[in-house]
Amino acid sequence: MPGPPKLARLRWRARAVASQWLGAQPRTAFVLSGGGSLGAVQVGMLRALTEAGIKPDLVVGASVGAINGASYAADPTPEGVKRLEHVWRRLANRDPDIMPSSFLPLVVQFARKGESVHDQDRLETLLREEIPVRRFSDLQLPFQCVATDMDTASEYWLADGELIPAILASAALPAVFPPARLHGRTLIDGGILNEVHGHRAVELGANELYILHVGHLNDARQRDLQRAFDGATHAYWVARRRRYLEDLDRIPGNCTVHVLPTGSTPRLRFDDFSRTDLLTQDAYERTRDYLARRG
Repeated sequence: MPGPPKLARLRWRARAVASQWLGAQPRTAFVLSGGGSLGAVQVGMLRALTEAGIKPDLVVGASVGAINGASYAADPTPEGVKRLEHVWRRLANRDPDIMPSSFLPLVVQFARKGESVHDQDRLETLLREEIPVRRFSDLQLPFQCVATDMDTASEYWLADGELIPAILASAALPAVFPPARLHGRTLIDGGILNEVHGHRAVELGANELYILHVGHLNDARQRDLQRAFDGATHAYWVARRRRYLEDLDRIPGNCTVHVLPTGSTPRLRFDDFSRTDLLTQDAYERTRDYLARRG
C-alpha cells in the first residue's frame, strides 16, 4: 500500500482527530512544490517566513520542495535558512561537483543512450554535506516528502527511516535522474502526479497552510509557438496547472490557505541556475510584503 508505515499513519490520523475534537491550537503546515531550478523562490519565502516568526508544525514537500523542505525542517532558524541559501549559491556559481555542465544542446542530451542525463551521486554528496541530519527522526520538525511509484502510478509518501534516499527519490526527475529503488519500489519525481500537496497537510491535521510554490503554474496563457516542441510543452504545463488548481480545491473550506507570491518566474531549463539570486530576492520581498499586509 503506498505511503508510510501503517503505525505512523494511525498516529497522524489520531493527532488530526484530537485537534478537531479537543479544540487544540491550529496546526500550521508549509507545503513546498516542485519546480527544479525555480526552487530558489522557496528559499526567499522561507527567509521571509522565518523573519516574521512564522514556524510550522509540519512540512511537506515534493521534488525540489523535498530538498528545501528537509533542509528547513532540519534547522528551522535564520541560520538554517542561510545554510540553504549557501546550497543555492553553490548551484548559481556552477559548482561542477553538483550539476556538471554540458556543451551539448538539451535535446541532444536527452537523445543519448542511457536512462538519464545525470546520475544522482553528486546531488547525494551535496545533501549529505549540507543537511545536518541523517534520519527523519532527527529533524526538528515533522517532515514528509512524496515520490511517484512507477508500478502503481500512485503517490508514495516517505516519512521515516533514512532521510537522504527519500529526498533523492522525491527529486528523481525523469530523463534527468534515474529512478530510485527504495523499499522494494521503483520511484520517480514526486511532482509527476501532483506538484502541490496541500491535501496531504490537511490529512495530517493542518488547518492553516502556507503554499510555497515557485510560480510556474500561475500562467497558462499560450506563448509564441515557434517549434513543435513548444506546443507539446504548453500542453504539459496546462495539464500541470489544472492539477494544481484541483489540489487547492480539495482543501476544506475551514482551512486558511496562504498562496505566497512568487514574483517573476521565467521558464528555465532544469540545469539553469543563472537567476537564482534574483528569484530568491524577489520572492523574499514579495512574501515579506504579503505577510506585513496580513499583519
